Formats: sequence, C-alpha cells, structure tokens
Amino acid sequence: MKNLLSLFLICIALNTFAQKEANFWYFGYNAGLDFSTGEPTALTDGLLNTDEGCSTISDKDGNLLFYTDGIILYNKNHEIVKFSDGTPANNLAGNSSSTQSALFVPNPVNENIYYLFTVGTDYVSRGGTRNPGFNYYTINKNLGEIIEGPINLAGSLSQLWSEKVTAVQGESCDSFWIISAVNNQFYSYKITETGVDVAGAPLPSTTNYNLVDKRGYLKVSPDGKKLAMADFNKLGGNNGNGKLVLFDFDNRTGKVSREVQILTNPSIDGAPYGVEFSQNSSKLYVTTLESISNNRYQNNIYQFDLRNTNIARTKTKIISQIGYRSGLQLASNGKIYVSIPGESTLDVIENPNDNATNVIYKRAAIPLAGKIASQGLPPFIQSFFSPVNIVDSNDISRTLSDKKQEVCIDETLNVVPEIADNPSAVYKWTKEGDPSVNVNTRLFSISSTNFGSGVYKLEITITDDCGRYKKFNSTLEVHFNTLPAINDIPVYEQCDFDDNRGDFTTNFNLKILEPELYSESDNVTIDFFEVSDTSFLSPVNKNNYINTVPTNATNGNHKLIVKITNTATQCFNTKEIELKVNPSGINTYKDIYKSELDTNANTSNAIKSNGSGNTFYNFDVKTNQIIASSMGSLSLTTHNFKYYKNRDDAILQINEIEKPFENTLFSNNDDIFVRISLKGSRDCQSIGQFKIKVRELPIPQGNTTTQILCVNNPIDNPQLISINLNANTGIATDTYKWYLNNTEIIGENNAILQAKATGTYKVEAIRNYKNDITDPLDNTICVGYNTFTVLESNAAVIENVSFLDNQDKTIDNSITIKVSGIGNYEYALNDNSSTNFKKGTDNLSYTFTNVPAGLNKVFIRDRNECGEISTKEISFIYFQRHFTPNEDGFFDTWKIQGIDNNFYKEASLKIFDRLGRLLKIIDLKKENGWNGTLNGKLLPSNDYWYNAVLIPSKAGEKPIKKTGHFSLIRRKN
Repeated sequence: MKNLLSLFLICIALNTFAQKEANFWYFGYNAGLDFSTGEPTALTDGLLNTDEGCSTISDKDGNLLFYTDGIILYNKNHEIVKFSDGTPANNLAGNSSSTQSALFVPNPVNENIYYLFTVGTDYVSRGGTRNPGFNYYTINKNLGEIIEGPINLAGSLSQLWSEKVTAVQGESCDSFWIISAVNNQFYSYKITETGVDVAGAPLPSTTNYNLVDKRGYLKVSPDGKKLAMADFNKLGGNNGNGKLVLFDFDNRTGKVSREVQILTNPSIDGAPYGVEFSQNSSKLYVTTLESISNNRYQNNIYQFDLRNTNIARTKTKIISQIGYRSGLQLASNGKIYVSIPGESTLDVIENPNDNATNVIYKRAAIPLAGKIASQGLPPFIQSFFSPVNIVDSNDISRTLSDKKQEVCIDETLNVVPEIADNPSAVYKWTKEGDPSVNVNTRLFSISSTNFGSGVYKLEITITDDCGRYKKFNSTLEVHFNTLPAINDIPVYEQCDFDDNRGDFTTNFNLKILEPELYSESDNVTIDFFEVSDTSFLSPVNKNNYINTVPTNATNGNHKLIVKITNTATQCFNTKEIELKVNPSGINTYKDIYKSELDTNANTSNAIKSNGSGNTFYNFDVKTNQIIASSMGSLSLTTHNFKYYKNRDDAILQINEIEKPFENTLFSNNDDIFVRISLKGSRDCQSIGQFKIKVRELPIPQGNTTTQILCVNNPIDNPQLISINLNANTGIATDTYKWYLNNTEIIGENNAILQAKATGTYKVEAIRNYKNDITDPLDNTICVGYNTFTVLESNAAVIENVSFLDNQDKTIDNSITIKVSGIGNYEYALNDNSSTNFKKGTDNLSYTFTNVPAGLNKVFIRDRNECGEISTKEISFIYFQRHFTPNEDGFFDTWKIQGIDNNFYKEASLKIFDRLGRLLKIIDLKKENGWNGTLNGKLLPSNDYWYNAVLIPSKAGEKPIKKTGHFSLIRRKN
C-alpha cells in the first residue's frame, strides 16, 4: 500500500521566462561564469572591475546580451554600449560601490526591449555621481543602444535612497515588479508591455521598520510571496545594530506589508549583508559580517526556515569563516553561490532547499580561472529560478520533486507538472539509464511493474499566453519499496476456560503470533483488525483480544486481518488469520507442598533459621507427575507444559513461570495453572490447576547470649558438671538433632541437651507434615535450626603473691598476684564491691601499686560468675621522715604507720637526740607516738634518732628491727 513520505508544500508559480536568462554572470574583478550546461564554467573575458554591484542578462535562449557594474554598460562583445546620440554609456547612475548597483529586466512581451535599473551610493568611487537615487534606462536589443534614460524614479528622495533593488514576475506572464526601498517605504513599479509604469508617483508601501543603513541586499522570493531586506549598519558598535527583516509581498498589487525582524542581535550574529531564498522559497539565507579584531573579519552564513511559525527561532549557522562581506545568488541549477572577497573561487550551497542540518556547504567549489571575486554577485529577476515542480496528480499541493519519493511496490505513483495544462505544451518523460522510457503525456504513471525505481526527467516546451516559447526541465527520483512478507500460520486454537466456559468466546493473546507472522529483520509494527474494518481505523487489543463472534459449527472460525507496516517506508501488507475456541474444563491436579525458604540459608554465621513465608518449586517434577498420571497420553517428546500464576496469564500465555525456577516465589495457597499443548503448536490442548502449600519451618529455641558452664579448678576428668540447653519448639512430635562444633552428637535427640563442654551447639528441629493421610508417602519434612554457645569457666586458684614493702615511703609499695584457671578474672584491693574490680592486661596476674601502709587484702573474681577468692592479709609499715607538732592535725606526732592493727603484738620505740641521749621510750601499741617534748618541754627543731622493734602476732614470723633518723620541724600555725 502506498504511503508517501511527508512533503513540503510550496506555492505554485508560473514561469514566463525560462532560466536561461541567467546563464551568464559577470562580477568582481574580471570574473565570470557560464551556466549554459547547468553547472558553471569560468569566463575570463569580462571587463567588470567592481567592488560590489553588477548585473547580467541573456536572452530566452541563453545568449549573452549585456552586463554592467551600474556605471559602464557592456554588450555581448564586451564593448561599451552607446546612447542613441553616440555617447558611450560609461557614466550611468549606478555605482560599483553600491550593494545592488544595477538590475536588468526584459519587457515581458517585446523581446527587443530591456530595462536597466540602477541605484547609487553615498560613496563616490571610480566615477559616478553621489547618490543619484533610483533610475532606469531603456535598451533596444536590436539597435544595441540605450534609447531612453536615465529616468529618475526617486524624485526628491534621491540622496536618501538605499542601495537595494530586486525584481519578480507579476501575477501574469505579461508583467514584472521592480522594487526598491528608502527609509521606511518600499516603491514597487510595474513593468508591462507598455514599459515601466511611471504615470503618477506609485503609492509607496509604508512599513513600521525604518532603514538604519542603505547598504545590504534586497531580495524577493522566487514564488513572489516574501521580501527579505538586510539592513547592514555597522555603526554604533563592533558589529553595528542593523537587522534582517522579512516582509510579505503581493505580486498582484506590488504591496509590501507585515514585517518581521528575524535577525535582531548583530552584536552577536554580525551585521547582515547578502540575502537569498532557496529555489522553492522555503528557506532564507543571510551572510553577516562580524568583527573579530582590528581589520580582521569573520563571515557567517545563517539559514531560516520560512515554513516555521516562529521563523526567528529557526536561525541556524551554516558556516563561519574568515572573510569580508559576501553576496549570495541563486542560480538556474537550484544552488546558491557565495562570493568571498579576494578569493579566486566561489563557495556553493549545494542543497539550499534542505533543512540546515542536512545542508552541504562547499568551500572554494567553483574556480574562477585566476580571476577574483568581490563582495557582489549579479542579481536577476527572482522568478527566473522558480521551479516547475512535479506534484501528485491527486493532490497538487504535494510537491514530489524536491526529494526522493518512497513508494510501496504494489502502488502506482501518478504525477503531473504543477503548471496548468496548455494546448501548446509538449511533454516528454524519460528515465536515466533506460532509453525505452519516452512518455509524451502530462499525466505520468509510475509503478514497479512498468518503469520501476529510478530518476525521471520531465521536459516541457510550451508557448505561454504571451506568445513566448519556453522550455522547462524537472527531475523526480522514485524508489519502490517491497512489502513486509507475512508468513502463513495455522489456526490459533484456544481453550475456553474463562468465566463462561462453553460460550466459544475467550481471550486470545495475538502478540504471541507476531514472531510467527513476521520473521524478517526490518523494523515493523504489527496490528490486528476485524475483517469489517477495511480502513484499518480501529486496531483490536492484541494483548487481550476476545472474539466478538462465537466460533462453532455454525459460525466457523473467527477471522481477523493482520497488518504489518514497515516503519521506515510505511509500506504495509495484510493477511487473514483464523481463531478457534475449543470447549475446555480445568483438570485438578494434586497440590504441591514445600517448606518455606530459610532467609538465612545463604547468610554466613547465621545462628538460626528464619522462615520467609514463601518458597519456589521445580515444575519439572510436576510435569513428570502429570505425565505419570496421564496413562501414556502425554510425554515430554509430544507435549509442552507451561505454568502460570493465574488463569488469565494461562489464557493469554503471558508471564510464564520459566527456568530457573528459583527466581519465582510462591506464598501459601497460591494457585498454579498448567497449559498443555502439542509440540510445534501454540494451541491449547488442556488446562490443569493446583495449589502450592507452604509449610512453616520449625524453629527450635536458642539463646543468643553465651551460656556459662562453671567447672571446678582444676577441671574434673571426666567432667561431671553440665548445663541444660532447652531447644523445645512446643510441638511434641518434633524430633531433634544436636551438633557440637558442626559434628553431630550421636544419640542426642531430645529437646534438652546436658552440655558438658565448651563450644557451639547447633540444634535442628525436624517436623514431618502429613499432607494426605491416605498416602503414607505423601509428607513434607521441614527442618529449622538454632544455636547455643557454651563457655567453660571457673574460680581462680592463687599460685603466688609477692609484694614490695618500702618502709621509708608512703608510696611505691606494691602487691603482685598470680592465679591459674580458665575464667575471665578481675582484681580488687581491700574493697570487693562490684565497682572496685579491675581487669588487668594479663588475665592470670595483676600488680597493685601505691599500696597504703597497714593491712591489705586482694580479691579475685571470675567475670563469668563462677566464683570469687581472696588472699591473706598483707601488712605494710612506714617510718615517718619528719613531723610538725603544731596541733594542726597533720603529722603532730612521730610514729610508725601501719601497726595500728593486730598484725603486730608488740611495737617498742626508743628516741635519741644527736648526742645519743635517750629522750623517750614509747609502746606504740598503747601510745600515739612522740609529740617532740622532754619532761614537758618543747624540744627544738633538729634531727632525732630512733630504734624500733616490731614483734608479729603470728608465731614463727621474724621480728622487725630498724634504726634511723627523722626531723622535728617547728612551724607556726
């Protein structure tokens, strides 16, 4: 089926002159081009030497007539044309420094008369007159001379006139419009058989836009609908403040209206200069000049899409390059040529009708045989370039010749030229590379079976309403695309096991047919339609289709149309398919019982089972059970078994439960449907249903805290002490297995274990679920586990106590205690309250420092609470080094500290002065030391000597005898 690609719409414009009038171009510094063969070749015989403006004209057969820079007029022999009085035409009212200094326009009826329009400039260079405004001259081709002019069309506005002029055909073949601008006004003069209509001043088109600068191009679109004006203005800023403005043009009245500024920021984009429309009038191009440094410029080219509702936003840069102001000119071959001042070549836009992203821009594409381009290229009547497009005969607004046409192989493309039929017209259709194609009708029909894919050319020769003979050439490229191949498939049979079984209507998943219907590699869309939907307007729901008519002996199979469309070409093919509904019940199969999954199964160091509440199932097992119960009617070689979570999925064959089965989880009482079909067929033969029952894991008791087994020290052998580990699940029928450090404890099968050793105890609870009491083999065994950790410990045994008694100091006394045992021990001195115990760096020893004088005792306890022990009392004494008997409560007497206890039964002390005289004998067990007096008199500050004897209370211990000296210090309170 045919579906042409989306095409651009263009306005139809009639040609009154063939494009050969633009065959010759002369421009720049003696440069020229000849387009007679379609593509340009360089000319070196031109005499122009122009910075900007120029114009050239040929006759309808493409023979050169005249060319000029607006000052000097040359003929085809490169001679200066003369006025009728013999004066040479070398001081015309144009100027080579005017943007568009001149433009030739033929008389639309009299082939012997031509008009040369000129515009001046404020800049006088190489002759010319300072801005003589808008003028024209009448040329007689046969006489080869100017027979009239200059005629001033600007009047009193001459010195204000811009450097802009353009022309286009009127609404009929016998008129042209010549258009120029001054300030905010456009002047359009109509040229008819009688000449330039200057009878009375023409009413100007006044616009809201006022020209800032006289420089820059003015162009009308080839279809005569739009007018584009570049306001160059490079003053008042680095890149000026000129604009590119687009207007509407009415080729019936010459009126200019509705301006839109589409390039509004020259400080960023550059100052606009050259403008040109694409051949089909859909695109507008502009060159801008951007200053990048002192005396260095960048030339930019932008494209605008005139078919967009917001033209300004379509601005797209085509290229940026070093160069000065550039002119643009459309040629008869549909390409736009670009002048780069000072270059010996022209650039070219190969495909200006295309969108900017596809435009091909070629630098230095056209060599000028050593001649040099300047800023300008010769303008022509823009309608010279308006194409005769090839259009769809069924919709003449659809232009086909502007791009390759993709046509479906089973369709015929009927095309005509867009111009109305003319009795004098002769049509010739040919095909490149196939001389057998020569069709001489206006309507040309192309199919895959008559002419096929290729490039077709249309040549039209006519005599128009004005009596002028013309020839047009157009090209059309056609490519025929094949249709998607649709495979034949068997009837799609479906089991009727929906809510209303036996009504011969049910759900179909048509999407599963797609791989069978289409097996090629192209991208396609596949849709299904009722056979009554011949326009393919309402595709059915292919994911869940219910046949609208029951399929039975009366109605037969239900038919649908499948339509497969190639997404690239939009070509489609159709085929009829059939659906059949078979009555079907649902077989009931035996339910499946499975233990719930243990979520900790894959967790390293997990201490207990954790039931997930769900499970998975290997359906291959169920398949084997179904086959075994089928009495030989089913087998893996003859049938497919597919499993689904619900009935709708089974009907539509979606969301199949597939391998690996471990990826699909089920909860208790989930329904499962099995769809059974013959191998090699999608048809449903039978449906079965069963449930999945999820059994709960038995989780034995455990204890996350370590259990302490307090043993004797030394440890008994054999061990007689034990601790009970209770793993009871609360279910009397559950059985148990115990493991110690992953080794099974043989014979231990009770819920409670008497643990007699340290280690990790794992217990498994085993529960046997009886699923079917009539079947002794139908049961499910579920196993869960838990963990206990047992640690042996005991009270410490003291192995050694050592101490350091420094009698002359109150510090540096120490006690070191060493013990044995397997407990976790901590130590306290004198006070065995729980907060006073400390843990040492070595579990089996501890050293107390700075032990005070007097009796001391060490306590050792097991942090695992297996007991506490203590040492015997240890006595430390201290002989004072001085005393200060001033009754301040500190060191008021001299004595031996640490003996005010029962450790010593006698403590005698003798005190001497420095001369050895005995001053005092004291029984320290009865008296509180010496107060520094003798016979009631205070002794002076001095050193004194002592002799002490300490007798321990415990028999067998040696007495302590010690002599030394101390200081008596008198201080005032």
